[in-house]
Amino acid sequence: MGKIMVMNNSLANKIAAGEVVERPASVVKELVENAIDANATKIDIIMEKAGIMQIKVIDNGNGMDKEDALLAFSRHATSKLTNESDLFRIMTLGFRGEALPSIAAVSDCVLSTSDGKNTGTLVHFRGGKLIEQGLANNRKGTEITVKSLFFNTPARLKYLRSENTELSYTVDFMNKLALANPHIAFKLLNDGKVLLETFGDNNLLHVISSIYGLEVAKKIKTCDYKDHFLSLKLYFSEPEVNRTTKNYITLVVNKRIIKNYTLTNAILEGYETYLPIKRYPVVVLDLTLDPLLIDVNVHPAKLEVRLSNEEHIRTVIVDLIQKQLKELSYVPKISIRNERVNQDIIQEQQSFSFQEGLNQVNIEEKEVYSFTEEERALELHEEKPNIEVPNKLDIPITDNEKKLEKTINRRLPKLYYIGQLKGTYLLAQNEEGLYMIDQHAAQERINFEYYLKHFSQKINEYYELLIPLTFDFSVSEALIIENNLDLLNDLNIVVEKFGLSSFIVQQVPNYFKKGNEYEILKTIFDYLINNKKVSNEELFKDLAITLSCKKSIKANHYINQVEVEKLLSDLEKCENPYTCPHGRPVIIHMSYSEIEHLFKRTM
Repeated sequence: MGKIMVMNNSLANKIAAGEVVERPASVVKELVENAIDANATKIDIIMEKAGIMQIKVIDNGNGMDKEDALLAFSRHATSKLTNESDLFRIMTLGFRGEALPSIAAVSDCVLSTSDGKNTGTLVHFRGGKLIEQGLANNRKGTEITVKSLFFNTPARLKYLRSENTELSYTVDFMNKLALANPHIAFKLLNDGKVLLETFGDNNLLHVISSIYGLEVAKKIKTCDYKDHFLSLKLYFSEPEVNRTTKNYITLVVNKRIIKNYTLTNAILEGYETYLPIKRYPVVVLDLTLDPLLIDVNVHPAKLEVRLSNEEHIRTVIVDLIQKQLKELSYVPKISIRNERVNQDIIQEQQSFSFQEGLNQVNIEEKEVYSFTEEERALELHEEKPNIEVPNKLDIPITDNEKKLEKTINRRLPKLYYIGQLKGTYLLAQNEEGLYMIDQHAAQERINFEYYLKHFSQKINEYYELLIPLTFDFSVSEALIIENNLDLLNDLNIVVEKFGLSSFIVQQVPNYFKKGNEYEILKTIFDYLINNKKVSNEELFKDLAITLSCKKSIKANHYINQVEVEKLLSDLEKCENPYTCPHGRPVIIHMSYSEIEHLFKRTM
């Protein structure tokens, strides 16, 4: 008897702080989210030494009266839940009532607040104990200062990393919070240096510009989607704007920053074959759902949530991105002059105000931003070269052919082949300049779409092999193949067991290229063995990528005029003629004005 005791509030708050307050960024998160919940439209975050020495958050929100200011530092005290049913319809960022007491338990914390109706209130806690209570003379809103973080928990203080590392966590979170709340003006300073500033004009493109730069904002596309379950806004970069980490993908659900493996993978699946391996897009996904469909009470940091209709959302995201990317028409442009021009205007850019920069972002049209040759020529005081390119073989084009040309929905500009470089790159021209096509990447894209189309369509067209093909496996491998016989039959591949661990193939689909049956089948069997659990969709896509690479023209291989014409014609018909299945560019463009500049014909 007498061994079990109820712990005192000070000890309980320190334990809670271990979950809620991990580092300075955690303090910033909790305080700023409280300010957002208080309907603030302007929030300043002022830090010293990355927040280790001091964090000050000032907002113009609702503020508090004397009673609420004191009660806010009690555990489980909150204005955001009144009964159990509210837990299933949470629309605020905070709701547990743990943040303020947890922060006050491991720091020196001073809160000054006013609701705009009564005299302001000041409360001062140190190590969880009330040190001072009095009046404050401040405007409507709240100012809270946190000093000496972890002064009474040395193990946690020792755990902190370098100032720059800790600062990066805070900046990263504030960037994402600004993207989730474009209607709020945020300002983040550390040691007097402004690290983030947004203007709260409810324009997300402006926020993207302030965080990632104007050039990225120019390459952002937008689209909306709405059904009975969700409302979705998607801001996504053109494939040429990509980064080395997934950290530039921001997920927002009901204005809450979240982490979700399924939704992140849905975005990457939408970009599949448009980006090189281990390159990631810049994306802001803004979801609005009925609170009943979300469980935010999963983790103390509230970053992880459960979505009841996650698979539906995933499908919508994948389809939406793929549809939008297919509508894009872009060929990467080589700009020899970029470095020189940037050096010429760098001084001017340093004095160029941020607000003026924002004004360049077209907030009405929200289209792909790129300079035409005419615009670039005017900018550099040049005249665009007037170059006429004859059609192939100088054969006159008839009126009927001209009409037919206009009806073609081209994914690529009309190209006129002029030669081959190093047996690897095809050279072509038109009135816009010089084009270089990677013949291997082009063939890969053509083959990929060919195989993917036929794998995905269940068309009962096949041919019998004159001599059946036999494949030998180990016993464990044979079991995997046997488990996938139904899938192989769906592909019109008739496979029969032969002995203990061998199989015979007598029938293959028509889209198999004659003479390559054994190699194609071996690729399919190897894939099944190495990927025991895989969906049909993944199987078809991965097989198409593998086969497209193996069956493509290699580098240093010269092809004749007829083969070139066939390759370019097939490439024009592709849904995405711009990148290979691995995301590498198929074609790049060099304008005549750039070429003229290289030869010093223009300055």
